[in-house]
Formats: sequence, structure tokens, C-alpha cells
Amino acid sequence: MLGILKPEKMELLLKDCLYYKLYYCSICRHMVKTHNRLYAFVNTYEGTLIAMLYNEMVVQDIQAVKDRCSGMPIAKVAALAADHPAVQLGALISLLAFQIKFQDNLDDEKGFWISRYNQALQSRFQKSYTRHFDQYQAFNIEIEQIQAGQKQLHALEKSSASYSEIQKCWGETFAYIMTQPFKDKIDPARLSALNIFFTGLGKVINLIDAMEDFHSDLKAGRFNLIQHSEKTSDPENLTWLEGTGQKYAQHIVNEKQILLKCLPTLSLKESFPIVQNIITHCLDKETAKVFEFMVKKEQNPERTLFNCKEF
Repeated sequence: MLGILKPEKMELLLKDCLYYKLYYCSICRHMVKTHNRLYAFVNTYEGTLIAMLYNEMVVQDIQAVKDRCSGMPIAKVAALAADHPAVQLGALISLLAFQIKFQDNLDDEKGFWISRYNQALQSRFQKSYTRHFDQYQAFNIEIEQIQAGQKQLHALEKSSASYSEIQKCWGETFAYIMTQPFKDKIDPARLSALNIFFTGLGKVINLIDAMEDFHSDLKAGRFNLIQHSEKTSDPENLTWLEGTGQKYAQHIVNEKQILLKCLPTLSLKESFPIVQNIITHCLDKETAKVFEFMVKKEQNPERTLFNCKEF
């Protein structure tokens, strides 16, 4: 369920909102200029988050210019240069996120023409993703290691692996992607805290995804982390659904406490209120939302074919 790490704008100061939007718009402009306008829809909140952290912790270059908006060309927005390392990294992570996870949303769409359209999109984005393999290596990200993590995860899902084993595998794979660019560029204590932070965040994302898709996964016969982890299940029993939903919502609360404890060691400045907003307001909202989906069997009306909508 990549694409949920969106700050709650109403809980941010204006300066923090504009600071976050600077990175979001910069990645969008980079994707459009490097590829075409279609790629603006592949922009992710994960890409924006890592670009923001990478610039503050490594590059430390906030020089921005006015550039035309990809969605509304008559308007101008503040944006970093297209060749800015943090912007390039954010764009690469957005492409990678699309390939790893959000392709599942395309595959779930039904109908002959939409399936053909999705296949064309998949082929197009796969080619773009493949062309950038060398750029991932420039940020210390080895595609083979990510693929090995995915292979291990799929093997665990097909076995009798425990909830914690599956969560650990997904969290470590997510943390590898999000922390490798910082390797040897920040002090070890900060890097260790960043690894713990993204491992926990990966676990939360995976669990929220399982809660949202609980009923649709059962109906389609797909793997679901919660169904796999529970010894017995009764998805038609409201009491069981509520109790199980509360159990896994508490797991998210526990992970959030770990994430918040990492913040002092990360020593963030400009990014601090935004990251804190994501851990608290964003995850609280998403947890409440997917709890309702799981208990009341509702579908997410906001789910789109692409990773996220405009910030």
C-alpha cells in the first residue's frame, strides 16, 4: 500500500506545507521532463519523503526556482533543479515503488479494455525502470538484493511462517531501499536510527495494506497477512472482526512508538514537523480508515490506479 505517507495539510504550518510541496513538485517536474506528462501520476509520497530527508541530511541544497506546474502549465511553482540529487533519488524511488507494489492495483482492475490498457502501462513503466538500473547503483541500491528480498517474502507467504517473520522480511526490504542512499554519507548512529525508522514504517504500511484488503483478498483467494497469521478466522462475525481489527491496530500503535523514539537521533530540522505529522496524524487517519474497511467490509473509494494524488 505504498502511497499512504501523506502529511495532513490541516495539521501543518504553512511554511512546512510549502516546504513539503517543494519536493513533491520538484519530483513531478523531473518525471515529466525526463519522460513525459504521464509520469507525473507515478510520483509517490515515499519518493517525496526520501528526497526531503536526503537533501536535509546529505546534500543540503535548498536553492529553488520558479517552474511551470505539470498539471496546470499556466501556473508556476517553486521547484528544485531537475538534476538535484535529492530530486533524482525521489524520482527513482517513485519508479521503484510503482514496480514493487502498486502494480498490484493495476492487476486488480477488471475488464478487457482496462486490462489491455494496464498491460501497456506496465510495459512502458517497466522499460523506464530498467533503463535506470545504473542510477540506482549510484545511490547504493542493488536491484538484485531487492529482488532477493521479494523472493524471500513470497516464499514466507507460501509457507507456515509467522506474522513476525513476514513483517520482518518486508520491513527490512523497505528499509534497505530507503536507507542505502544514506550509507557512508551520515554518521553510523543516525544511519542506524534511520534503518529502525524505515523498518518500522515498512511494517506499518504492510499491515495497513492487509487490513484494507482483508475481505477482497479472501474473496479473490490472495494472500493476506492477517488471514495467514490467525489460527482461526470468522470474517462473517462482526465481533471477531472488531476484536481482530483492534488487535492489529494496536500493533500499529506499538510501531508508532518506536518510530517516534527514533526522531531525536535523526536530528531533523526543517523536516521534523513533517515527519512527525506523518507518524501521528497520517498513520492515525489511515489506521481508523482501514479499521472501518475491515469491520464494515467497505471498499476504499480513494484508491486509484496510480500511487497518489496531488498533495
